[in-house]
Amino acid sequence: MAPETDPEQDPRWDAVRAAARRRVPTPPGLVERVLRAVARGRRTALDVPGEAGSLRVTEQVVVRLAATIAAARAPDGVRISAVAVEEDVVQVLVSVRFGVAADEAAETLRREITAELSRQLGVTTAVNVHVVDVHPG
Repeated sequence: MAPETDPEQDPRWDAVRAAARRRVPTPPGLVERVLRAVARGRRTALDVPGEAGSLRVTEQVVVRLAATIAAARAPDGVRISAVAVEEDVVQVLVSVRFGVAADEAAETLRREITAELSRQLGVTTAVNVHVVDVHPG
């Protein structure tokens, strides 16, 4: 078996390194929608059913809980940029380190946040994780 080549030194990775130096465009309007959702989060609430009745939890609490979970569960090389609730879906914006499999890291983080929010709130909450940037190691 041949030794694994370091991507930082391998010339076959030149195109990937060049792409990593360019800013990854975010989907049109996503940042603005997330920022509006952050501001709106102070005013809206989520009803969480419980044994003694339902509990009203503000979106701001859901955002903080999701951000805390995201920070604790983010795979190596993933940085959390922003978290908001938009149309009852937790939106997490992340950047990934050059060389990290972005799709795999985003899906792993999405599953982790979804499971922990469900465990802590007792309700299933939809979560989307968006890779919006690539950063150097």
